[in-house]
Amino acid sequence: MLVKMRDRLERNHVTVKPDAEGSAPTPEEVRAALERMTAGEGFRSSPQLVAFLRFVVQAVLHGERDRIKAYTIAVEALGRDERFDPQIDPIVRVEATRLRRAVERYYAGPGADERVLIELRPGSYVPIFRRAAAAARPDPAPARLRALARWIPRPLVVAVVGLSLLIGLTIFAVWIFGQPPGRGARDEARRGTEPRAGRALAPGNGMPTLLVDRLDVTGAPDSDSLSPALLGNIRDVFARFDAINIASPTAAPAVPGTSPPAASSNPGQRFDYLLSGSMDLHPDRTATVSFRLLDSADSTVVWSRTFDRQALAPDWSVAVDAIVRDMAATLLQPFGVIHSHDRMKQLATGAGDPRYRCVLEASESLRSFDVEEHVRARNCLEQLTSADSSFAIGLRYLAAIYLREHLFGVGSRSDDSAALDRAFDAARRAIQLQPESARGYHTLSSILFSRGDVAPAFAADDRAVALNKYDLAVLSDYGGRLVSVGQTERGMAMLGSVETGVLRQPSHQFYLFLGHYLQRDLADATQYANQITGDVYPLGLLARALAAAANDERDKAQEALGRLVALRTAWRDDTRGELRKFFPEPSILERLARDLAAAGLPS
Repeated sequence: MLVKMRDRLERNHVTVKPDAEGSAPTPEEVRAALERMTAGEGFRSSPQLVAFLRFVVQAVLHGERDRIKAYTIAVEALGRDERFDPQIDPIVRVEATRLRRAVERYYAGPGADERVLIELRPGSYVPIFRRAAAAARPDPAPARLRALARWIPRPLVVAVVGLSLLIGLTIFAVWIFGQPPGRGARDEARRGTEPRAGRALAPGNGMPTLLVDRLDVTGAPDSDSLSPALLGNIRDVFARFDAINIASPTAAPAVPGTSPPAASSNPGQRFDYLLSGSMDLHPDRTATVSFRLLDSADSTVVWSRTFDRQALAPDWSVAVDAIVRDMAATLLQPFGVIHSHDRMKQLATGAGDPRYRCVLEASESLRSFDVEEHVRARNCLEQLTSADSSFAIGLRYLAAIYLREHLFGVGSRSDDSAALDRAFDAARRAIQLQPESARGYHTLSSILFSRGDVAPAFAADDRAVALNKYDLAVLSDYGGRLVSVGQTERGMAMLGSVETGVLRQPSHQFYLFLGHYLQRDLADATQYANQITGDVYPLGLLARALAAAANDERDKAQEALGRLVALRTAWRDDTRGELRKFFPEPSILERLARDLAAAGLPS
């Protein structure tokens, strides 16, 4: 059994070190050790260290060691934007040093008795997991009690032991039935579930509020219209995203330590983030615009960006659109700056609305394909959408979770058709509650497409784009669906319109692979297939297998196909049935089925 366990871990590229008996920690044991460590005092006050450690540990457990690089750590864990340059900004090296020291302090103090160790060796960001050696030091308390017992009459010993048992049972009961507030909140955050029974949800939708403040303009007297145009566009575009509430500067108080916004008409209203900036106008009719995003809890700068020498003429609206598009992609996407920062805070402190914690958990599960995360997110969403019948965002994420079960079998509880029906029902309810949600129609399109209802799916995509043309996932998946039914040129053009400066999701890379593969452009198809790293995304494995086979790399193709079948045996038992979920066009389905068989997919 131990040999099989180690083989499974090695197949997933999990770095482990066996102890003297040859055993190695399982992924579940590593995750439990990670949660215990990050719940300690040394980490609760350092959300950046928690995010850093959680990112590298999860990357190894998900078989994505090649993602552990300074750039990806900075962008995905530490909140830097996509222009981050590790040669200029030493943040990753600095935080890695702090993290190693924090880990050492943990094992020297509260984690001294840990049986599963997570180590970060100097010179590497890749963690090592191993079991601690057998305990060399016995607990001194039993020895002291035995020594004391020799000097105490037996009836008194019995009384002392009985009292100890009573105290122990009392502590256990308190732990099970009524945890202290701080501990309970952290546990709820880690589980991603709703608050304890009886605790009412706060008014509103539970999502964070962003105050778009003012833009101080200097350098020219005729600039009165420039700032309102830019700020107005920012507020309009940002309000199209579901998981954020946008406030005007007259509806919130100032953040301590910053320039106060305009007089508040409702001083009691709270906000979570403040976006402010400045615009410096130059004689050559260009402007340098700078922004910074502050966390209102502690007035820390979460993100900052300067857009240098933006042209005011002939049309200032062109520059405005480019700035707003860039900011929306960086800040508001599911794995953008705000979500990443909030995920660090929520996991470290357990603070915030449980509905938003649930959305963050669901968003992470959709990225990771982790079964435990998927089940936690599904349970959380089901409970909270039942408790709050107006929780439209929760219903939309729940529809995506159910669709994931149908498409990939992740955490599935029943047959595929039932999961797809549940997804369709949840998506329709979400749109009824929030008819102006682009992501609602985007999710509905994904479900309709998987059902084979291609024309209604594209109608839903059209509606989603009309509602929010700035949402990269909407544009990417629409383009991918066009490619998947043979409208390759139109689909590739739409995929190309998605900003290349933003980190591409694996699905986007797969669609680019598919487009080039169908056009018989093997070089570019191979390039995009090889960019889909990790072994948890089935379509990524399919792409790598097809590209390897086309390049006569038989061993690589067989390796990718073996991992694909290991994820879901239906790819071997019903290849066309699995392909039909993604490719309703018969000619494309048959070509891929033939190519997979030629690549060596067992049947």
